Amino acid sequence: MASPDPLNRESNLPETVTVIIPTCNRGKMVETCLRHLESQTFRSFRVVVVNNGTEGPAFPGRPPSSTILRIDVPRNEGTAAAFNRGLAASQQSPYVFLLNDDAEVEPDCLALLVRALEENAGYSMTVPKLLQWSDPSRLDGAGDEVLLGGGAFRLGQGQLDKGQYDRVETVLSACGAAALYRRSVFDDVGNFDEDFFAYREDVDLSLRALLRGHRCLFVPKARVRHRGSATLGSPFHPKIIRLTTRNQILTIIKNYPLPCFLRALPRIAVFQMLWMGFAINKHAFLAACAGLGDAVRLLPSTLSKRRQTMRRRAISDREWWGLVKGSERRLWRWHSSIHEGRSSKLLAAYFGIFGPPGG
Repeated sequence: MASPDPLNRESNLPETVTVIIPTCNRGKMVETCLRHLESQTFRSFRVVVVNNGTEGPAFPGRPPSSTILRIDVPRNEGTAAAFNRGLAASQQSPYVFLLNDDAEVEPDCLALLVRALEENAGYSMTVPKLLQWSDPSRLDGAGDEVLLGGGAFRLGQGQLDKGQYDRVETVLSACGAAALYRRSVFDDVGNFDEDFFAYREDVDLSLRALLRGHRCLFVPKARVRHRGSATLGSPFHPKIIRLTTRNQILTIIKNYPLPCFLRALPRIAVFQMLWMGFAINKHAFLAACAGLGDAVRLLPSTLSKRRQTMRRRAISDREWWGLVKGSERRLWRWHSSIHEGRSSKLLAAYFGIFGPPGG
C-alpha cells in the first residue's frame, strides 16, 4: 500500500497546485528550495522538478519526498521548455506555481497566493513580494512592469523594503521566479514560447494573456527570497545580454497591436539604442549584436505567432495602450522615488528623454 504524500495531507484528493521547478544540475539548491516548500501551511500541492541538461540525478542524495515527480532532460532545452514539460504533467491541478530553484518561499506564501485568486475572480495570475536572498531588507521585485518602449523591469528591485509595496494591487506581468497561474490561462493563451529559451518568456506570456483579458495581482504578504542569476552567476553575463536583446524584440513584435506599435515606435527605437549603450558599458556589445541577429532569424516564425495572437485578442488598442501606459507610470513612480543611489540608468535616460508618463 502506498504511503501518504507528505506534501499533501489530503492525498486522496487531486492536488490544488502543481509546483514546477526548472533546474540545471543544481541539486543542493533544489533541495533547499524543496525544504522551504515542505514548510508551507497550504498542503494541497505536488512538485514537478524538471532537470535540464542532466548528467546525473537532479538531487545529490535521495529526494526529500519520493512522491516528487522528477523529469530528467538529456540536454538543456531552456527555462521555457522546462516550464512546458512541467505544465504537461499538471493537467489535473487548477493552479500552477512556477518557482525558480534559487527561490525560498515563506510558510504562508502558497496559501496567500491561492486565496487571492479564489477571492478575486477577475485575476488569473498572482505574484508574491520577492526579497533579495543576500539582503532580505531589500526588494528583488514587486511584480514586473513594461515600458511602452518595450523594456521590462522588476518593480522596486534593489530598494529597501520600507512598506512602499505593501498594498495588494494590479501589476502588468508575472515574474516567473515565483508566480501562481490559473491552469485556464495556459488553456486560453498557450504555453511558454520555447523560441525564447530563457529570459522574458514570462513577460511574453503575460502580454499574450493581457491581450485576452487576463490580469495579474501582486500579493505583498506572500514573500519569497530570491538569489537571482544563479545559473550564470551575473545578470550581465554575455549569454543573458544576448537572450534579453533577442527576446525583448520578439516580445514587442508578437504582442504590440499595430497602431500601438507605430505610436510607440520612437520610444521603442530610443530604448533599443539605450539598451545597446548599456550592453557596451557591460562589455557585451557583441553579445547584443548576436541577439539582434537571432531576432532577425526568428522573425518569420514570430510574425506567424503574432498573427495567431492578434486574431484572438479581446481588448481594444485603446485599452492595451492604457494598460501598458499604466505600467510605465508605475515604473516612473518607482524611478522617481529612489534616493539611495540605485536608480536604473536605463530608466533615468528613458524618462529623461520622454519625461513622466501623462495621466
